[in-house]
Amino acid sequence: MRAAVQGEVRTYVIDRLFRDQSHVEWVVDYKTSRHEGADLEAFLDRERDRYAPQLKTYGDLRAGSRQGLFFPLLRGWRQL
Repeated sequence: MRAAVQGEVRTYVIDRLFRDQSHVEWVVDYKTSRHEGADLEAFLDRERDRYAPQLKTYGDLRAGSRQGLFFPLLRGWRQL
């Protein structure tokens, strides 16, 4: 997706964009992060915080959408 942001044209790659059964649009970013050790939930929370600015940008580009991170290798999900 190309968009003008702060007077500059930028290209953004959205991994997954869909509408659910309730017609809510979702922007999902896939992350292939690995985690070894304890406290997977805390790790996923930190990753959500780390990528929040990126997801917020996607949310600005797709007004009215919800944003989330999917970690297929960890079978994890975090919604912004």
